[in-house]
Amino acid sequence: MKRKRHIKFKVRTVLGVLIMVVGFALAAYIGIWEMFIGPIIDACKHFDAGTLTGLMVGKTIIKCIFASTVSSLIAWVSYFTGMSIII
Repeated sequence: MKRKRHIKFKVRTVLGVLIMVVGFALAAYIGIWEMFIGPIIDACKHFDAGTLTGLMVGKTIIKCIFASTVSSLIAWVSYFTGMSIII
């Protein structure tokens, strides 16, 4: 009986840590690349092509402002989900 509890604890621990690691990686990717670097690169491409509009500049600024908030929210949810599985 004790061995089954130990194996179950190991599986839950591995699953919880895996969720946290994947969540943190996803938060870093979305927060840094998709919402910060990507829009800046797109705005630079449109500037070079001469098709940059005020709307594109506004969207880029909004995405850059909210990048850390979205990234933190994803990391927070993944952390608490992983910890609730572990405990």
